Amino acid sequence: MSQAKTSFLDADDLRPIIKFIGKNWYLMMGFCLIAFVIAYVLNHRKQSIYAAKTEILLKSSETYDYQTKLLNNLGYYSVLQDITNQKRILSSYDMLNRVLEKVDYSQSYYLVGRLKVLQVDHFDAINIKCDWRRLDPALFNIPFNLRVLDLKRYELSYQLQNKKQTYELEFGKYHEDVNFAIQVELSPRLDETWLRTVQEQNFQFKVHSPQYLVNKYKGNLSIENMEYTSILTLTLKDELPSRAKMFLDTLAKEYIDFTLTNQITINKNTERFIDLQLAEITHILDSLEGSLNSYKEQREILDLNREQSAAFEQLTKVELEQQQLRLRYEALKGLEEFLYRERESPVLPPLTYLEKEDNLLKDLIMQLFELRVKRSELVVDYKDSDRRLARVDSSIKLVKNNIYRYTRDAKKAMEERQQDVQSEVFRLEDLLKNIPQSERDLLSIERKLTVNEGLYTFLLEKKANTVIARAAIIPQTSVIETARSLGVVGPDKKAAMYLALGIALGLALLVGFIRMLFFERIENTAELKSLTKINILGGIPNHPDIDVEPIALINNPRGNVSEAFRSIRTNLQYVLNTEGPKVIMVSSLHPGEGKTFVSVNLGSVLAKASKKVLLLDFDLHKPKAHKIFGIENVSGISSYLINRTNYKDSVVPTQIENLDVIPAGPIPPNASELVMSSKVDELIEENKLIYDYIIIDTPPISLISDSLILIKKVDLGIFILNTEKATKQGVRYLEDLLRQNNIENCLLMLNNIKQKRWKYYYGKYAYKYGYGYGYGYGYGYGYGYTYGGYGEFDKDDKKKGKRKPK
Repeated sequence: MSQAKTSFLDADDLRPIIKFIGKNWYLMMGFCLIAFVIAYVLNHRKQSIYAAKTEILLKSSETYDYQTKLLNNLGYYSVLQDITNQKRILSSYDMLNRVLEKVDYSQSYYLVGRLKVLQVDHFDAINIKCDWRRLDPALFNIPFNLRVLDLKRYELSYQLQNKKQTYELEFGKYHEDVNFAIQVELSPRLDETWLRTVQEQNFQFKVHSPQYLVNKYKGNLSIENMEYTSILTLTLKDELPSRAKMFLDTLAKEYIDFTLTNQITINKNTERFIDLQLAEITHILDSLEGSLNSYKEQREILDLNREQSAAFEQLTKVELEQQQLRLRYEALKGLEEFLYRERESPVLPPLTYLEKEDNLLKDLIMQLFELRVKRSELVVDYKDSDRRLARVDSSIKLVKNNIYRYTRDAKKAMEERQQDVQSEVFRLEDLLKNIPQSERDLLSIERKLTVNEGLYTFLLEKKANTVIARAAIIPQTSVIETARSLGVVGPDKKAAMYLALGIALGLALLVGFIRMLFFERIENTAELKSLTKINILGGIPNHPDIDVEPIALINNPRGNVSEAFRSIRTNLQYVLNTEGPKVIMVSSLHPGEGKTFVSVNLGSVLAKASKKVLLLDFDLHKPKAHKIFGIENVSGISSYLINRTNYKDSVVPTQIENLDVIPAGPIPPNASELVMSSKVDELIEENKLIYDYIIIDTPPISLISDSLILIKKVDLGIFILNTEKATKQGVRYLEDLLRQNNIENCLLMLNNIKQKRWKYYYGKYAYKYGYGYGYGYGYGYGYGYTYGGYGEFDKDDKKKGKRKPK
């Protein structure tokens, strides 16, 4: 027993793909060629995009350790600790606007060619000054076309609201009107030789608004943080490489200046507060020194004993602490007032006068400052109703409440400490009660003087630290790589080309799929078999001489067409396997599918087998059978049906032995009604006594219902499909029509199979059983189909001619 071979991919699986490509390759090639040309032209016209890159180090180590400690003691908060904030500051609207104020990018210049508009840094031949402040807002980003007329005049034109405005102006003269103000200078190096070249050139420029430029560069700027570092990489895309480099260099400089400004502002706030305190204490010291000198001149000085001297020194220290507590208490009150007054200020309050150990309060103030900086950045890009702003405001409120609670508790603790200090003052003063009043007053003045001198010294020390810190302020950011060009980064012309070809190929496949779905023609019997449950009688190859000699058996008895009809004749023997005469109706779905051609040749091939055959031309609307046989159509079936003649008088022998024909006769006005006559049954029944086969040629079934009437009177109906008209929809329509009329005794036949497709159908088996062996007739088995209950070839037994039962 032979084992069947299995395969994942058979030739039959590839055949639909090969067919699809074969029918649509020109569409694919055409679409791809058109797409290539379009993409090439568009790529050529596109402006190249360049990029530049610079790198900024956020936290510099260029300060000495003591300077860092000094800055921390003064309460400075470095905004550089939060890299995300710094990225946001660099791309903020205000920062970019400051950069654009330093570089003049309000005008763009273009050289207009035939296919491409090229952007340039400037024009060598002319210098254009067009103030954007004087420009009509409707003219922003509108191209102005400039053409040099001669050494004195130029033409300026633009299009606004579909109206072209043209001006003829003079070089060097300032022109101003309601729409714009402009002055164009001609290069002094321009001579007559260069002038001719310049006159042929079309110059173009555009004027941009600051808002447009900020949005443009904000969209083209990307900021990335190098992993595990405090280095920011800034990359900018622009149409001009020099402009991208200049913008990044200016942005880095402005950012460094911005960080310095914040630090200096904090330093000055601290110094200003210290100066106010020093001025007050200086006034107090001057007053006390004057009182002390006056008192000494009026009274004698008393020497104190050892116990009193110790009490006096202790009282002085306690009163100094009392003054410092008062100063810090006032500082906390000032802090509360500052936070209440400067609700939206991102500037830090002076923190010098707070305790060094009070790190919690400093951290809270730093958090508040950070949140206010973040809010000021968000306000630029988002509305007040935005959720991001709402979250920041909520965080600010929470931190402020924490600060207020902390200062309230701190003030309460200071008040309690002040009460303790005051009690200690009272105790020490009691120890000094024995000293005479004059001496006590003198000691009191000296004590106050000592306390204020201590405060003065404390504040002078803080001021000195502040001044030193200001001298130590240097940029904590530095540029570690100046802007450099990265070359062309876009557009990706190769990707655009591939995309265009991909879209074109997709469109071609879509068009091919639509053609296959709605307009695909059935080209061979294998396709027809896969589309219908109706049995297929066979296929007829293309007959190129059909107009000259439609009877193939006469024209070329050994040709493919003749062999195909012989095969169909053999298949009919298995379909109509009962004894007695057979009646066969031949029709088609559409006109021009070859039903008359099949009727005549089928009758001829049956007659060649020594069968008596009668061909009835029942196409009473458009008869053709008489033309093929070259006989007159004076009388025929129509004459018989209207009782003008006997049908026997219309029987005409043909040039093929055993084949007779009754032509349609004159075309009647009521052909469909005549077909319903009972005389049709008489005509068929009487001729069945004489002939072995009666073939009835009928009109197309989709146009005229004659075939539906006649098919009920026959043994077999054959419907002809032509490869030039047969579609899936047509086959489904025919199936529905037959099912609705309960017609089952029918087969399909595919006509006009082209030679390149016929090779698959016929060449595979042709002449294996026919003339290749010298026989006069080919055997029909090679065509791969038999019908009814007789089965079909097994694939493994095709070459052996074996059949498998159904």
